[in-house]
Amino acid sequence: MNELLQGSKEIMEVAIATYKPKAIVMMLSGGDDSITAYSVAKELGYKFDYVIHGKTGTGLKETTDFAIDFTNKQNDKLIIADAKDAYEKYVLRKGFFGLGLDAHTMAYHILKIEHFRKAVSHNLRKRQRNFPILFVNGARRLESENRKKTMVSPYKLDPSQKNNIWVNIINEWTKENCIDYLEGNSVKRNPVSIALCRSGECMCGTMQNLEDYAAAKEFSPKWGKQMDDLRKEVMKKFPWDWGQNINKQHLMEMKGQIRMDFQPMCTGCKVKYKSTA
Repeated sequence: MNELLQGSKEIMEVAIATYKPKAIVMMLSGGDDSITAYSVAKELGYKFDYVIHGKTGTGLKETTDFAIDFTNKQNDKLIIADAKDAYEKYVLRKGFFGLGLDAHTMAYHILKIEHFRKAVSHNLRKRQRNFPILFVNGARRLESENRKKTMVSPYKLDPSQKNNIWVNIINEWTKENCIDYLEGNSVKRNPVSIALCRSGECMCGTMQNLEDYAAAKEFSPKWGKQMDDLRKEVMKKFPWDWGQNINKQHLMEMKGQIRMDFQPMCTGCKVKYKSTA
């Protein structure tokens, strides 16, 4: 564990020396990896200007509540990148996003990146230019065979915003390392993560199936009731359900609308989807 912590420290030292950030932000989904990254950074003595949690409008309230409580106990300032009713408005107008990577790209744009950028602009940059920010997160190279190749470097610059530097502080950790660290240090885990093996921050249906839906509904009946009601309304207009492929005509309409290969806030979902596809 000491060797892993030393590696994480070196990642942060290089990031700070190389990019000379004017702010350091922790990205907190509420899952085990982000909680590990948060706790490791704290143990190493790094301070955050803000912590950001995404509220997609599709996630379990229990996860957002956990993120708020966890951040408060750390005495850090929390920003909620809140999509509000963007999900409900979209699916009632166009149907559920569908299933797979193209659908996920659309959902990512509507539920996460727009609100994340607004939150960062409003709370940190405030129209200032040349304002580099380190976004510390829990992405891990050892999470999949593909990521072993694509995440050799723990640093990634956002192609559309070069001053956004994503830093994978636990890049070389395994899932077992994360759980051992959390349990060994008595760090409270999100009950949603324990029950569902995912953070529960986003349940848009593009990377999950009805089995995942049933498990989330069992854990959070209130979430299940809200989603059941929404599904009934949506399917009055569109012939495909949450977590299902959409019809070809609608799929063609979506093609080429939005293209974003860089999606650092959804790496865990993509790994889970690919590993079960």
